[in-house]
Amino acid sequence: MELGVKDEKAVDLAELQIKRFQKNPKDTRLKVHPLKRRMRGKWAFSVDEDIRVVFEPLGKNMVRFLAIGGHPKVYRQN
Repeated sequence: MELGVKDEKAVDLAELQIKRFQKNPKDTRLKVHPLKRRMRGKWAFSVDEDIRVVFEPLGKNMVRFLAIGGHPKVYRQN
């Protein structure tokens, strides 16, 4: 899986967290949280202290991943 992250451990951890999310999006280890302001309607979960996965719900059992990467990258202003 290409995550735009060069650290192998970070890639492995991201893949683990994505699998956890697929199994149970409410898993507390993910730290799922709604986003605010210009990203309202989108959500994120943590891979580690810096890396986030940003997603938007598309239906009851479907989401679209929008960004995976370091905090500054995924939350930067366009």
